[in-house]
Amino acid sequence: MNTESASAASLEQSVQEIAAAVSAYDGPSGVYQLKGLASLVMKQALKDPVFRADLFRLVDVFPTLEGPEQITDHVREYLDPRAPKWMAASQSLASKLGIGRSVLTSLTRNNIIEMANQFILGTELDEIARKVGQMGQKGYLTTVDLLGEKIITYPESDRYLNRITAIHDRLTAVAPFLATNANLTGPRISISIKPSALTPHFGPLQRETAIDEVIERLTPLLKSAQDAGSLIFLDMEHYDTYELTLEIFNRLVFEPSFADLQLGLVMQAYLRRHVTELKSLLSLLGSQDSDHPRLWIRLVKGAYWDTEFAQASAESHTPPVFTDKAESDLSYEESTRLLLDHHRSVHPAFGSHNLRSLSYAIAYARAKGLTPSEYEIQMLYGMAEPMSSALLAQGQSVRIYTPVGELLPGMSYLVRRLLENTSNSSFVRARFGNKQSVARLVAPPKLTRETPLPKSYPEGYAHEPTTEFRHHHEMRLQGETIERIAPTLSSANKIRVSIGQTLPESGQWSISVNPTDSTQVLATVEEASDEQVEAAITAALKAQPSWAHASLTDRATVLRRAAAYLRSHRLEINAVEILEAGKPWLEADNDIGEAIDFLEYYAIWAERLGHERLDSPAGETNQLRYRSRGVTVVIPPWNFPLAIPMGMTAAAIVMGNSVILKPAEQTPITARYIVQAFEHAGLPTGALCLVTGRGETVGAKLVRHPQVSTIAFTGSRAVGLDIIEAASQVVPGQISLKRVIAEMGGKNAIVVDADADLDQAVPGVIYSAFGFAGQKCSACSRVIVHRQIFDAFVDRLALAAGTLIVGDPRHAATQMGPVVDDAAQKKILGMIEEGKSGSELLYQGALPELNGYFVPPTIFINPDRQSALYREEIFGPVLTVERAEDLDDAIWRANDTIYALTQGIFSRSAKAIARAADAARAGNFYVNRGITGAIPGRHPFGGFGNSGVGFKAGGPSYLLQFADQQVISENLLRQGFSPDISE
Repeated sequence: MNTESASAASLEQSVQEIAAAVSAYDGPSGVYQLKGLASLVMKQALKDPVFRADLFRLVDVFPTLEGPEQITDHVREYLDPRAPKWMAASQSLASKLGIGRSVLTSLTRNNIIEMANQFILGTELDEIARKVGQMGQKGYLTTVDLLGEKIITYPESDRYLNRITAIHDRLTAVAPFLATNANLTGPRISISIKPSALTPHFGPLQRETAIDEVIERLTPLLKSAQDAGSLIFLDMEHYDTYELTLEIFNRLVFEPSFADLQLGLVMQAYLRRHVTELKSLLSLLGSQDSDHPRLWIRLVKGAYWDTEFAQASAESHTPPVFTDKAESDLSYEESTRLLLDHHRSVHPAFGSHNLRSLSYAIAYARAKGLTPSEYEIQMLYGMAEPMSSALLAQGQSVRIYTPVGELLPGMSYLVRRLLENTSNSSFVRARFGNKQSVARLVAPPKLTRETPLPKSYPEGYAHEPTTEFRHHHEMRLQGETIERIAPTLSSANKIRVSIGQTLPESGQWSISVNPTDSTQVLATVEEASDEQVEAAITAALKAQPSWAHASLTDRATVLRRAAAYLRSHRLEINAVEILEAGKPWLEADNDIGEAIDFLEYYAIWAERLGHERLDSPAGETNQLRYRSRGVTVVIPPWNFPLAIPMGMTAAAIVMGNSVILKPAEQTPITARYIVQAFEHAGLPTGALCLVTGRGETVGAKLVRHPQVSTIAFTGSRAVGLDIIEAASQVVPGQISLKRVIAEMGGKNAIVVDADADLDQAVPGVIYSAFGFAGQKCSACSRVIVHRQIFDAFVDRLALAAGTLIVGDPRHAATQMGPVVDDAAQKKILGMIEEGKSGSELLYQGALPELNGYFVPPTIFINPDRQSALYREEIFGPVLTVERAEDLDDAIWRANDTIYALTQGIFSRSAKAIARAADAARAGNFYVNRGITGAIPGRHPFGGFGNSGVGFKAGGPSYLLQFADQQVISENLLRQGFSPDISE
């Protein structure tokens, strides 16, 4: 055995010995020491994973419920279907008693409070200080974490910061009495801070704003901590803000005014990039060498695995977390070695309840000759108490992470802790619930097969990943591309009619301007003449027969090549949309991703067509075929200048039609990329023609042309109805009845039920209403709120709207840009002024000092329900909020419109959700999320009523509209025999 192997074997033996010594301390832990009814409920949760999930959902919603009736209804809804016999009997008895609902309410409340008290230290300052003092007298250090609601407004952030400052000041006053254990050499006062709680702009696109606001708002507390010798930890939260948190930590570390500050950072071993980042950070902090380092690293596994995995799957990204638990364990052990090897640069703190992980840290520290004063064990309050007692008794420095705060804000934390205690992979459950052997629990981690990403449908289709702007280098590349593209857009940028051959100029031109700065001309656009329209029709007719004879597989290949072209030009097209349509970065990027999705999705479904089986008895064959219809005219809107025209164009092309694309007047530059993508893909000349001009002139000519067989339109109801009427008129020379596919907008509502999670509902409504300045047919323009939570919702909504960053979308931080042109601006501002006379103005934002077509985000409450404000599609950042007496009233109000496009509900009652969904007059119904952002293949999009005609875009039936069906039936009987049954 070589020296390295011997050393590893010796270390492993030490790990096993330490684990055995710690595990000798036995006793109940966490939820496993609950008493009475709470204990029975938890035992059932451990047996039945579905019951466990429902129980924790009840815990999550409970604080929002009011009165015995509402509480009883939710208890029964969540727990009745899988309740054990004793619970079902007790609930049945309670329902028969006159005070049954009150009894059940009291029992539920008491049991949830008992579970909460297991994990949440306290609420009031004196209580927190007293209990922290009691833990100190037992020999424990603490770090206090203030639980709170999701921060979406500045007053909420102020409350968090004021509260955590008050806690720090109170603990500082009693610090001399907090601990007497001689092993406790670390700071007696420690506060864990969530950076996301310090600003409502804590996101990657608002990077600089977030960093500046966090540091500015945190500085007074940091100064107080510096004076008191306290330790401040920055918690690491979701991966989206990983780099943001690292940068804040780095800036504070090297800020001269904080040279003596004791500052800590939490790092998550379950991240794939963790070890690399840890090495980089340790290298950066190498100059901080000291016998008593002021910088701390708390190493944890990570608390958001489910969220990170689900979000990555949804966006077709590689999960940022390991999908094999053993990989996280190995990452933790490697990180442990790195931290202890650099103990002179940073003070390591090992946060875990995994006996193997903690024993490994202690064993490695001892092998290096380190004392417990040079590192620290950290554990959560209310979990694995026998382990923390054992570690303390053995002379380890143990700090308890102690959550404090109100029950309502603490519910999400409580649910995470309950899940952590009771999951199948939980060490706490394995040790204290299932009583597994110590030897098995502390065995070295072994790699198994990783968890696969969910399979997509149809097979082979995957939603195009979004650009990961959470990575700084992606933001830098996009910013550089905008700066490179902007100077190329000017009046010299000519966009002409394009049919695959040179045409004389029409002599009529218009300009395309930047809606953020109306003085900036981006392009000069040709207005197609009658001769050019005819030439385009002729070219399309000429190209169509040979293209129709290409196989579906060959046509699908062209779509995939076009998708590849868009991918390779993604940042460039983003830049153009940001300048031409005024789209914020994320909106532009999503538009391109959706265009690629359409191409890939329709390619797959096209290849599946023609394989349908018809009944064919002996002596006969029957075959279903799809024939192209001829020339398709595509008339798209400007709000999704790539995705919508690409979707309509791709569907027509893959079904063998030739296409004349008449782009929106406001976004012709983006439309040109569609032509370029198909040219690059090898589409035959003439099969796609670009015919520019105004809708009322050029568009009208194309719609009425006798050689056009199909019209695909997305836009306003008024224009859509005109197209349908015009297409219904048969003129001389027309051999096909025209088919119209039209999506025509909506007046969309979101219902917010009494038990809704406002942390979800408010941001969901804000984005649905004001994303891209409300210029989406799916945008929310009406919110209907249950009377029980109306005031609370309205207050948070107005404050959240006040945090919107309105400005130039060239800047990554901008959340709302301009509307598209002066006509839209005048119309929307006019409707706002008209609305003020009959409705109550709740909020109206300020406008940036820019020469663009800006409209302030505006919210009305108690709207005049007969007004244009309430009834008509506004297509701008205007929202009305009304009160509903109950869910039935809310559903009626949501359906009180001629449109039927999108609706949504925020509710935590499955029965309420089912009722609303069944009753909704909407083609797309969304639950507990925003109502915009449909993805092909997942959310086939389109409405009915006055919202449109035709099958849903991005769905399996959409392609059928661009083809005629033909059945070939052949008699196989010849001279008394049939070849299909004869040998």
